[in-house]
Amino acid sequence: MRRAVLGLGLNLLVVIAIFTVPVWAEDAPPPPAREQEPPLERLFDPFQKELQTSALPKFLRDTDLRVHFRTYYFNRNNPDDSKSEALATGGWITYQSGWLADTFAMGATLYGSLKLYGPEDRDGTLLLKPSQESYVVPGEAWGALKYQDYVLVKGYRQQVNQGYINPADNRMTPNTFQGVTVGGKFEWLEYLGGFLWKIKPRNADEFISMSEQAGATDTNEGAGFGGVRLTPLPGLRIDINDSYGVDTINTFYTEVTYELPLNQAMKIRLGAQFTDQRGVGDALLGATIDGRHWATQHGAGRAQLVIGDLTLTGAFSFTGKGNNIQKPWGSSPSYLSLIDQDFDRANEKAFLLGAAYDFSNVLLKGLSATMNMAWGKDAIDPSNGTKAPDQGEYDLTVDYKPAFKWPAFLQGLWFRARGAITDQQDARATGYQVRLIINWERDLF
Repeated sequence: MRRAVLGLGLNLLVVIAIFTVPVWAEDAPPPPAREQEPPLERLFDPFQKELQTSALPKFLRDTDLRVHFRTYYFNRNNPDDSKSEALATGGWITYQSGWLADTFAMGATLYGSLKLYGPEDRDGTLLLKPSQESYVVPGEAWGALKYQDYVLVKGYRQQVNQGYINPADNRMTPNTFQGVTVGGKFEWLEYLGGFLWKIKPRNADEFISMSEQAGATDTNEGAGFGGVRLTPLPGLRIDINDSYGVDTINTFYTEVTYELPLNQAMKIRLGAQFTDQRGVGDALLGATIDGRHWATQHGAGRAQLVIGDLTLTGAFSFTGKGNNIQKPWGSSPSYLSLIDQDFDRANEKAFLLGAAYDFSNVLLKGLSATMNMAWGKDAIDPSNGTKAPDQGEYDLTVDYKPAFKWPAFLQGLWFRARGAITDQQDARATGYQVRLIINWERDLF
């Protein structure tokens, strides 16, 4: 009950902020600058001005407080004709201090998702806890030490984004992790590494071990990771990283991208990816049918042609026979990762065609759309080698980020509509998804 009340409190702030802001007529002069701010910002104005003009240390004076509201409707019909549906609202509140002596800082984030609608027989959207329950969780609470840009050590609950360990922020709240990380930057080299003991999955209010999230029940093993990003030349980026889950999965991932301008209005982007993944240690997730550790690979390539506001995309991928690619600690970074499917089943070959257009200059500022079509074939069940169904997916995403300075409540809003159709061979039904999302972020001070 207390969790639901906290989530409701977050969303009451949204209602108050939106419906108490005057909506100005298009032909009326804009109001004074202060009155253009939504009530949330005006509420914190005195505190912000006091901090900025005080003699307090930067640790307090540079305090940052942000609130991110999210409302999400999800409706899915799976190819086996099972259904998932829910409507949730919530988001997160983030606090971060300034740097004490340019060396120490701390931060915390409270996440929450409040159920507005969710039949128990349509569970599985990942917007809510299992059984369609609301939740609130302190997903981040960290302290950090740094030396210039060269070394940043961060401990306890935090976000991590590297390769196959990432927030997977495509539901109400993201994955967060518990552990220690070390990162930094030297000119064109960035690095990040560490050891993670636990993970808070997207729709959970508790942290569990990395091995348990990977599928090894009643275990308490963590995962180490490390990687670098190199940008030695303009337009060239190289990512190399590895994650080692103790007694579960090792995943090596690398990606190379290059952007080549052709003229002022046209450029080409090229990219290539490779993943090697295998069971390690005590193989808590099981072995292949021959009794050895399983091993598989996934490779992908992509070419994009950018012509003004239009981006055309072609991509392909292939996956080894040893197993489906495992993604227990984040979403897939593959070019063929779409709304519903990732096209990385064992032995699957897939290709994609896509187009994206920014309508800001021709229709409405802040409006854009992306369409992708992908097809996968030759997939197998890795446990016995039998053929898996061929499949196709057809996606459309429309984004609108209002670019108005006023009405004030439009600032920071992001409307997103996503739809996907999944056509699987011999399926009981045509799969589809509908996702409607409203994001609204405010910088309080």
